[in-house]
Amino acid sequence: MGLGGTGIRVYVCAGLWSQLPRLPHHSMAGGVEVFIGADIGGTKTLVVACDETGREVQRQRFPTPTALSEGLQQLVAAIETVAAGAHIRAIGVSIGGPIDRRRGTVSPLHQPQWRDVPLRLLLEERFRCPCHIEVDTDAAALGEWHLGNVRESPLVYVTLSTGVGGALVLDGQLYRGASGAHPELGHQIVPNEFGDSEPVRCACGASNCLESLISGRALQQRFGCSPAELPAETWERIGRILGHGLRNIAVLYAPRRIVLGGSIAAAAAERLVPIVVASLHEQLMLVPVPAVSLSVFGAEASLWGAVALALGYGQ
Repeated sequence: MGLGGTGIRVYVCAGLWSQLPRLPHHSMAGGVEVFIGADIGGTKTLVVACDETGREVQRQRFPTPTALSEGLQQLVAAIETVAAGAHIRAIGVSIGGPIDRRRGTVSPLHQPQWRDVPLRLLLEERFRCPCHIEVDTDAAALGEWHLGNVRESPLVYVTLSTGVGGALVLDGQLYRGASGAHPELGHQIVPNEFGDSEPVRCACGASNCLESLISGRALQQRFGCSPAELPAETWERIGRILGHGLRNIAVLYAPRRIVLGGSIAAAAAERLVPIVVASLHEQLMLVPVPAVSLSVFGAEASLWGAVALALGYGQ
């Protein structure tokens, strides 16, 4: 049997792993060591090597392949490239959920071929170092706190990118649900400001989730263009929908600050943030209105969250 009853998939993955390129290790003078951060997104993958202070040494980016085998091959090749022969102390990985932290398996919702992939085991065996994996929004939240010095507790991080998600940090530690579950803030049901006659079905199975309405993928499917090309009146609706979601989060958690990250939030900041802030002031009655700001890492919050994992934060 394989890990946790996923024998078939584990053996398939192990077979794929045996086919991965074994690139030569080049020795470097002085016993140089690096920490690797990898952000595996639905559309792109970023890999960076850093020193023990978190200073970037080298990076690589590539479009995330649809095929699992190709994705694993490119991931290991990118790690080898950015390490450049240095000893790898640890690897941190941020990836879309759901994940099983106990078993180290990943099943990102927007990558259908990645199901029950034992990524932690594969990377630890390949590179002979510890590997820490978190859902991308959890990783990003840790990165904001520990590397970005955004230390206002409770701190909520919300990403608006290919998908929508969020995380809560309390005094530097991630909030986790029952049995260590990751809260899926992007899958709360919110009012649909687009005026559709029928509910919008989400990939999770529910209808009118925040993610099904305003994720990058949802906006692309709805409007047939890049979110950057959308007119101001459409951003008004997007901002109001996001405002509904943030209002729910604020009522439940009463955070001091909500940080917005991800490629869409970073690109549309000037249009989006004022609408969201106005919505919160209009709708919040019984709890303080939290400060709202953009991630200090812009569209790369999940990547630097992965670096924070490699450096040992959040363990």
